[in-house]
Amino acid sequence: MRKTKYFLSTKKEKPNNTYSISHQLMIRSGMITQNSSGIYTWLPNGVKVLKKIIKIINQEMKKNNAIEINMPILQSSKLWEKSKRIKMYGKELFKIIDRNQNNLILSPTHEEIITQLVKNKINSYKSLPMILYQINTKFRDEIRPKSGVLRAREFIMKDAYSFHINKKSLENTYENIYQSYIKIFKKMNLKIKILQAENGIIGGNISHEFYINIKNSKKIKKNILKKKNTQIEIGHIFQLNQIYSKIFNAFIYTNQKKKKFLEMGCYGIGISRLIGAIIEKNYDQNGIIWPISIAPFQVSIIPINFLKDFLVKKITEKIYFKLKKYMTVFLYDTNEQPGIMFSEADLIGFPYRIIISHNTIKQKCIELQNRRTYSKKNIKIKNILKILLDKLKIKKKKYF
Repeated sequence: MRKTKYFLSTKKEKPNNTYSISHQLMIRSGMITQNSSGIYTWLPNGVKVLKKIIKIINQEMKKNNAIEINMPILQSSKLWEKSKRIKMYGKELFKIIDRNQNNLILSPTHEEIITQLVKNKINSYKSLPMILYQINTKFRDEIRPKSGVLRAREFIMKDAYSFHINKKSLENTYENIYQSYIKIFKKMNLKIKILQAENGIIGGNISHEFYINIKNSKKIKKNILKKKNTQIEIGHIFQLNQIYSKIFNAFIYTNQKKKKFLEMGCYGIGISRLIGAIIEKNYDQNGIIWPISIAPFQVSIIPINFLKDFLVKKITEKIYFKLKKYMTVFLYDTNEQPGIMFSEADLIGFPYRIIISHNTIKQKCIELQNRRTYSKKNIKIKNILKILLDKLKIKKKKYF
């Protein structure tokens, strides 16, 4: 992508009223912009990261034979009254009244509506087990939304729901998705901590939470800085058993013609929160350090005097068109000062940077830099594609 054709809204200064690193860097790097308290527009850089994370999640969910659906954000409050969760959620639940005086809610989760769906659509035990999932927007009326996407009022989630004829089947699926979550987070270079947790208002008796540990500095007496580990929850899975199936009378007849309430599981990943957590774990004083698998662009090309030096422009275009067949590339096709381009590239967090100048071209070379280590090396122009394919672990075929 060329900068002149791209909506890149970066900021040099720390935005006002931002207290977490991820909130600051997501705004400064042009990932999000704040509309009001806890509500954000996702800009192109943010959307690219979202899509890459969603792609990883989709791949793993498909391995579990999960079927993707899309459920409505608006739900009838009658479903929630039936489950009695309308009182449990309390003031965090967004409530709406339509023109016909019907009471609706903005969904924070979908256990009620998915159980009702399965009750009406599954007629045979032969259809089970079944896993249905969606990636959708959720809502929670946070009392004090802060820290950007880590605690927002509107957020993006992957929520999956499994249905079973018996508890053993539920336990097997639960274990499979447990392992899939480990794989999903590993693909993003995340070291996670898994804890057995309370099921809370979701229900059931077994659940596990998936956390990222980050380090904060906290001031204590005499201005001594003490490092404190902070955990950010990025995923939560539940064995719900028959709680919702009994409430909504969702049952099936077994092969022995016996009536059986469905066993149920629930599996969530907070995708927008996950992005904030990844940034809290991967940054330095200059900006974001993305894991390669989810960076908005894997490589940036910074040519010096692109619009003034014919040779630089010619070599830059040649490299750009060659690389973009296999990887995501961001080209600074402008005449900005090198320092400005370097600072912006560091802020956004491109994993690799190519610097093209008249002097290196004379030696038939370009400079390759690693964002995480700041290591730099002159590379022969003819070798740059092979070297980047190796570093990015891309097979020599079209990346997209």
